[in-house]
Parts: sequence; structure tokens; C-alpha cells
Amino acid sequence: MKKSLIIRKKITLAIVSFIVIVTLFGIQSCEPDQILITDTDLKLPPVPLNTAGWTVVDFTSQEDNDGEGAGNGRVFNTIDGDPDTFWHTCWNGCTAVPPHSFVIDMLESRDISGFNFVQRKSFSRNIEILSIDISEDNSSWTSLGEFTLERTENAEAQDKPLEEVVKARYFRVNVVKVYDGTNNAALAEIAPYL
Repeated sequence: MKKSLIIRKKITLAIVSFIVIVTLFGIQSCEPDQILITDTDLKLPPVPLNTAGWTVVDFTSQEDNDGEGAGNGRVFNTIDGDPDTFWHTCWNGCTAVPPHSFVIDMLESRDISGFNFVQRKSFSRNIEILSIDISEDNSSWTSLGEFTLERTENAEAQDKPLEEVVKARYFRVNVVKVYDGTNNAALAEIAPYL
């Protein structure tokens, strides 16, 4: 009887050990979990095109005299990726005369499905309405229409998707109206994206 009790204890211990081992190793699987995505409306934010090497080929006005602080005021600031820098129309020792526009050369033809805009961080000279034209040769232009921007000072990107993907090497920004009604305008960033 003692022998059968010892055997039963060993069997019980073996079964308990087996259950513990299976439980521990069963939970720690080497297989990755599969995730089922059911929300097909999931939309990631657009990724701006790489602006390295892009150039400003034309503009009607920019603040060249450091009236906005060293390094600010130039059109190039709209494509530098830094919302703390901005373009501003000329005002220090000159008079800005609308309409205002500038042209960016992306160096090669690119697909574009929209633009992100960032207003200057102050309410000063925020653009209310602008239009965008595109070109392959900087001579023949096609209008993409007008875009209304929100008046904001928090440097938040404003996404303006296009109805369809377009192809262009150049884009031209035309200021139509500023919120404060003056002859001056300012913009921190413009970023085309695919």
C-alpha cells in the first residue's frame, strides 16, 4: 500500500509538472500574433516630398533686409522644413505691391496628391486664400485652384489634398487674400506630398 501511494504521488507530481510546463511554454509562443485590421478607412498623415536641393526661381516680393530677423523673410524659408522660419513680403525700406507669388523648382517632375501649409506662428499677415499653379517647364501653367487656409498661430500643418494626382516640376503660389487685409503676406511652410 505504501508503494502504491508513492506511485500515485509521483504520477500526480508528473501530471502537475506537465500542466505547469505546458501552460508556461504554451503562453510564450514563438509565432507572432496576427492582427486583423477591420478599419479600412484608416488614413495616415501625408509625408512631404524631400525638398533637398529645391530652389526658388521667381518671386514678386520677399523681405531681404532682415526686417523679420536674421534669415527670415525669404521665400526659401517656405521649403526649409522649419516652421520657425517664414517668408514675408518686402516691407523694410520697400513697399509690397500685390499680387504676390513665388515659384519653386523641385528639380525633376514629381507626382503630387496634395499640399500641407503652415501659417506663420503669429497672426500677422496670415494668408486666407491662395492659389497654386503647376508646370513642367516654368512657362505653361495649369491651375490647381484656390485653397482657403485657417488663421492659426500654432504651426499646425493644414492638409489640402487634390482631387487627383498631378505631375509637375514647378509649382507657383499666388496670394489671393490675407486675413488682416494689408498688402503684405507671410507663410512658414508649404510642402507638396504624394
